[in-house]
Amino acid sequence: MTFQTRTIVRMVVILAAILLALFLASRSYPQITGEIGEEIDIGLKAPDMSFFSADTINLKVNSSDDVFAAGSTVNVDTTSADHLVIAGGEVTVRNVAIEDLFAAGGELDLVSGTVADDIVVAGGEITVRKTFEIGGSAVIAGGEALIEAPVPVDLRAGAGTVYLNSRVGGDARLSGDKVTLGPEAVVGGDLLYRTENLVIESGAVVSGQRRAMPAEDHSAFESWGRGAGELFGKLLLAATLGFAVLVLTVAVAVPSLMRSSAGFIKSRPLQSVGIGTLIAIGTPVAIVLLFASVIGAPLAMLLIAICLAITPVAVAATAFFVGMESRKIATKAEAPPTGWGGRLLWPALGALVILLLGMIPFVGILVWLFALLFGLGAVASRGGRALAVSA
Repeated sequence: MTFQTRTIVRMVVILAAILLALFLASRSYPQITGEIGEEIDIGLKAPDMSFFSADTINLKVNSSDDVFAAGSTVNVDTTSADHLVIAGGEVTVRNVAIEDLFAAGGELDLVSGTVADDIVVAGGEITVRKTFEIGGSAVIAGGEALIEAPVPVDLRAGAGTVYLNSRVGGDARLSGDKVTLGPEAVVGGDLLYRTENLVIESGAVVSGQRRAMPAEDHSAFESWGRGAGELFGKLLLAATLGFAVLVLTVAVAVPSLMRSSAGFIKSRPLQSVGIGTLIAIGTPVAIVLLFASVIGAPLAMLLIAICLAITPVAVAATAFFVGMESRKIATKAEAPPTGWGGRLLWPALGALVILLLGMIPFVGILVWLFALLFGLGAVASRGGRALAVSA
């Protein structure tokens, strides 16, 4: 077993030992509750944040924190939480006591319960029944929206068809192919609508003004698009110059690291990209696990700082490799350049090549990905030794 392999194995073993120790130490203080399966029935008291995912979920949770659930069919009943976030094909909510509701589904049925503050829901067919109590505002978007529950503050609803048959304490902004105010609809503020088919049935009351909202101004979007294009061009130019400056700075500051990393990429390309892939996949997982353990959060922050520092250096190492290989092809010279001109010109050329290839649609993503992986593996493998030589 080579020195390099032994070092990597030791690092993996040490990291695994640290993670195991952290989780064993924190088992008495779990911060996240979660369950995944095909069909799950959840009935528990969860003082901490909870995540559930399954094809069918029957949810009954008493939590003082946030609850997340996603599945094909989600039935929520007798649940308390701070924020309830649910998504599914068919979603039914009954007997809840929560602060805020965020829900998305193909068919969304809000039957009963109390939401102390706001609801934000989206779906194909949305029904908000009379027995569902809302304490704040409501934002609703979908194909069909039936609103029978009172909304104490403001209501914003946009759908193919909107039917409002309840009291709205503030303004009601309604848009759709057809907007109907039923006989029990009462709008305490203004009614602002965008539709060619507004129906106000007998008994409906609008205390404020009735105003048609202007159609969307496409010219404004075109102007925004032109401005966004100009901004993108400026950002692209700034990124190009910034990347070139980064490569040149690293090449001048730590030439031994760049030469050693470039040599590693050339001599062991598969090992370089393999190590880079392991680091790219393993580090985020380790960071999440460390944060989940709570007491490992400082180490997670340290890993994040290391990632932020090494990522641009890794890409710069790949750019340096591309530049130096281009020099060998063009000049047939094997020895590294000695003058400042060559030491700056060829790394800058490598950076330019990666930038140009990185702009190609679809292919560009792979270019940046492999530039990162190759450089990451090379810098991680040769970094310590190269810096020691420089010192």
